[in-house]
Formats: sequence, structure tokens, C-alpha cells
Amino acid sequence: MKAGRKEEIDPTLQSKSFNYRRKRSMKKRFLSMLLAAGMMTSVMAPAMVNAEETQADAPVKRAILDTDMGYLNDDAIVMFMLSQADSLGMCDFLGVTTVGGNSWVASGTTAALRQLELIGREDIPVYMGCDIPLMGFRNMEAESQIWGMPENSGAYWDFSTGDFCDVSERPTDYLNLPTEPRYGYAETPAQDEHAIDFIIEQVHKYPGEVTIFVIGAGTNMALAVRKDPTIVEDAAGVIYMGGAVDIPGNSSPSAEFNWYYDPEGIKVCLNSEWKDQLIVPNDIAEAVFYTKEEYDRIAEKQGNEISKLIVEGQAGRFEKDPNASSFVWDAITAAVWLKPEIATDIQERYVDVDTNYGPNYGRVVSWWTSRNRDVEKGEGMPYGVQKCDVLFDIDREAFWDFYVDILTTEVE
Repeated sequence: MKAGRKEEIDPTLQSKSFNYRRKRSMKKRFLSMLLAAGMMTSVMAPAMVNAEETQADAPVKRAILDTDMGYLNDDAIVMFMLSQADSLGMCDFLGVTTVGGNSWVASGTTAALRQLELIGREDIPVYMGCDIPLMGFRNMEAESQIWGMPENSGAYWDFSTGDFCDVSERPTDYLNLPTEPRYGYAETPAQDEHAIDFIIEQVHKYPGEVTIFVIGAGTNMALAVRKDPTIVEDAAGVIYMGGAVDIPGNSSPSAEFNWYYDPEGIKVCLNSEWKDQLIVPNDIAEAVFYTKEEYDRIAEKQGNEISKLIVEGQAGRFEKDPNASSFVWDAITAAVWLKPEIATDIQERYVDVDTNYGPNYGRVVSWWTSRNRDVEKGEGMPYGVQKCDVLFDIDREAFWDFYVDILTTEVE
């Protein structure tokens, strides 16, 4: 750990964050009143809040983001979208919990804290979660020799050496990482409470209102369910970005990375009787591409700190290759939750994940209506497997309009 670094943190930051959050809360209520009264003419207003949502008896949407965070990646975009929605009165963004996956928890925590500072939302708390999958760390080098090299090894791969990393030497201190973070270290500290306990606490504090975004591995959520199974009945639901349902995987030939990282963790989540489970699988997540066209729209409208950060961080990429593109992955989860009409094809399936250790480890298994099965009645389905909504398509134009607008709208 960097000597004395924790002591260097301004001791008033916690109280500043509380006051900042209280001001944001008052501002959200004021914005909602303006929107309900038809006094706010922003292009975002129809997409954000309607009068019915401002009524006292309307259900409140609250979100927890469980993520393997990176810098300006799809996880970061979801965090930006939810923070904007929070500022605009669309939801209450309760906090970020970090989990192992594409990054180690320490690295992801630093990335989340620093990027929240850069966009002026250091009031949103960050909680550190689990690096280690339920069944322990995998020997990815051995697996690659048996089943072939995975296309994505996430945190298991050390880009500095071009080889699999020694997990026993993974960073565990978010204030002392092996390499200097992209934007430096945050002044805002991570919370002392563990991510699992935060999830449990918030779900019970706001029964029926909290949706958990599981856009990394399912380890935190699985352990939260194991520690307190009653959160299942109190949560509003869970939204996953993960799985490859009717297409090949992107890590192994059959498994998508998030569910490949901790198949047992996802199985615990999927087999729990949540009120609602929405899966955004690779089937749609790798069918929507972010290109220079979308970048240019953000650059043209940039005004807030989020859009400035995106433009500055991505400019070199498109200058080097104007034809560059990337999948949007996690961003779809936030878009369809905040604006459900973006979804155009949602199918009910009974969904599970293969936890047999072999080449299909982490593969999605799904059942739908056939001559011997009835999704509506639940007949002919395996015991313990739960019904989920699976997103297969979206309105691309509506998605990109919303994506650009929410990331560029200024909120005073």
C-alpha cells in the first residue's frame, strides 16, 4: 500500500458526499415537478420522466450496479447512464459494487471511484466485492491446453507479459495497484462495508424497489442470496448482461465471458425465484455496434463532463481508424430498464447454466414451449429452473437516440 495514502484523504469528503447527494435528491424532485408540470422542454423529458412516475404512490425505481468495471468501457457507460438518470429524476442510483471478471476488484474499484469523481458524482458510493468465484480460481492455462485458448480470459490475462497471470499476486489494495491507473487514484474512498452486505441492506431498506444490474460475474449476488435468501422476495428484480443463448460463446466455443467466469455463481442467481429476471445475452449484445457515427453525435452535442470524458478518451481511436467499432454489451441493460419501449423482442424462457466442468462449462441451457413443454404454465420444465425474460432484439434507432441524449444532457 502507498504509505499514508489513506490518511491523505480529506476527512470531510464523507460529509461533503452526503451534502452533495442531498442536494442532488432535492434537485431530482424539482426536475420531476417541472417535468410533470410540462415546464421542462428538454428533448430528454419524454424519455426520462412522465407525470405518472412523479406521483407519490408510483413505484420508485432504484438501482445497484454490480460490475467488473473498466475505463470508458461498457460497464463505465452503464454507470454514466444510471448516474445521469439519477440526476434527471428517473431513478435512484444507490451505489456500485465491484466483482472480479474483466478486472480484479481492486482495479475495478479504483476505476469506478475515479470516473465518478471525473463526472462530478463522487456522492455515489462504491463497495468492494468478491474476486474469487464460488468454486475458487480456475487454472486457465491448463484449461486452454485441454479445450483451446479462450478468446477472453479477463483478469486472468496479464497484458504486460502476454501470458496468464499468477492469481496469487493479483492486486488487493485499490490504492496500490501494480501499474498507475489510467486517470490516477481517486480521493474519494471506497466504503468499508462489503458489497454483499450493502446489497442485502438496500434491498430490505426499499422492498420491491431495488433492481440489481449483474453485468459482471454473478459471485456477489450468489453470495448475497446464500447469506440472506429473503432478498429474493424483497428485490424488484435482476438484470443480467451475460450468456450466449442461441449463438456460440465469446470465451469458450459455448460460453459468454461473464457466465464463464463463475458458472456456479450465475446458477445460484438464475435458480432463485426473483420477481423478475431479464437477461441481455450476447445474442443481442454483440449485434449492436458502436461506431464513429455514434461517437460523432456525442462529440457534436458534448457539454457535460461525461460526454467530454468520452470524446477525449475515444478521439485517438477513431482518428487512427475511422472504421473502428465495438459492441455495446452492458449499455443495453440500462437502456431497456430506463426506457423499456426500446426492447422489441423479449422471449420467456426457462434458463439455466451448465456447471459440469468440461468444454461446455458456463454454457446457457434454455427451454421454451414445445410439444412437451409449456412456458406459460411451467409444464415439462426441469425442477428448480426459473422463468426469465430474454432480450433478443431492440429498436436500434431508439436505442442510439437515447444513448446519445442521456450521455450528453447537461444537468445543473
